[in-house]
Amino acid sequence: MNVKEHESLKLKTTMHIGGSARYYAELKTKSDVEEAWRFAEEKSVPLLVLGAGSNTIFADSLINALVVRIAADHLSVDGNRVEAEVGRPLGYIVNALAQHNLDLSALTGIPGTLGGALFGNAGQGPTGLWIGHFVESVTAFLGSSWRTFSKEECLFGYRDSVFKRSSSPVILWSAHLAPPSRPQEEIAQEIRSLLAKRREAQPFSMTAGSCFKALSDGTPAWQIIDRAQLRGFRVGGVETSPKHANFLINTGDATYADASDLIQTIRKKTGAPLELEMRFIDETGRVLS
Repeated sequence: MNVKEHESLKLKTTMHIGGSARYYAELKTKSDVEEAWRFAEEKSVPLLVLGAGSNTIFADSLINALVVRIAADHLSVDGNRVEAEVGRPLGYIVNALAQHNLDLSALTGIPGTLGGALFGNAGQGPTGLWIGHFVESVTAFLGSSWRTFSKEECLFGYRDSVFKRSSSPVILWSAHLAPPSRPQEEIAQEIRSLLAKRREAQPFSMTAGSCFKALSDGTPAWQIIDRAQLRGFRVGGVETSPKHANFLINTGDATYADASDLIQTIRKKTGAPLELEMRFIDETGRVLS
C-alpha cells in the first residue's frame, strides 16, 4: 500500500470541492485493505472510503483522516450470477452485463462505483428499483475480520444499508449479483430510454447528485424546495440547479462553506426535516448529517 500525504481531493469528487487528505491510498488487494485499517489505527485518524466522489463534498481545509479508494474492479459472469469488485463503475457493470443478456437497466445513469451504490443502496425513482434488489451477498472488511453478508443481512432500505448505519468503518470489497435475464436488444433500448429521460431532467455539470432524501411520506425533496421558491437559489459559488431543484451545482468557484450555508438556508426556509443524501465531510473526517 502506497500512502500519500496531503493529497488533493478537489478533483476526486464530481462537484470539485475540497481540500486535501492528510493521508491517501488506493487499495488494490485485500492485504492493502487490512494494512490501511492498521495504518489508520496507528495514526489515530478516521478511515474514510471514497468511491468516484459523486455524492461527496470535503471541507476546503486539510482533512485529518486516511482517505482510501478501492481500486479493485474485477468482474466475472457465470450464467446469471455475477461477481464484481466494488471499484468498478456502476455504469460499466450495467452495460457489460447487457452483453450477457442480464438486466440491470433499472440502475442506468446512476454515477459512482459499485461500492458507493451498495453503501447507499442506490436506485432511481422512475424505475422504483434499488441495487439491493439484485444483490445476493456482499463481502466486506470489519476491522478484525472479513465477512460475507447475505442480502437479508445487508438490511437494504431507502438510500440505506447496514454498512451505512455502522458506527465503525466498513470497507466493502465485492458483491454477488443476480440480475434477471432479458434479451440484449430490449435491455439496450431501456438503457437508451432511461438515459434520455435522465439527461432531460437532471444536470450533468459539477454536481454531487441528489442533495436530500425524499421525506418519510414519499414527498420528493425537489418539490419541497420548489414550494419555497428556491430553485436556482445561490449562495456564493453553489446554486440549486434550475433544471432539478434537489441538485447542487458548482458554478465554478464554489467552496465547502458555500454548500454548507446553502444547505442550512434550504432547511430553514422550507422548515422541512430534510435529511442529507450527499456526504458532507468536515476537517476532522466526520460525516455531517
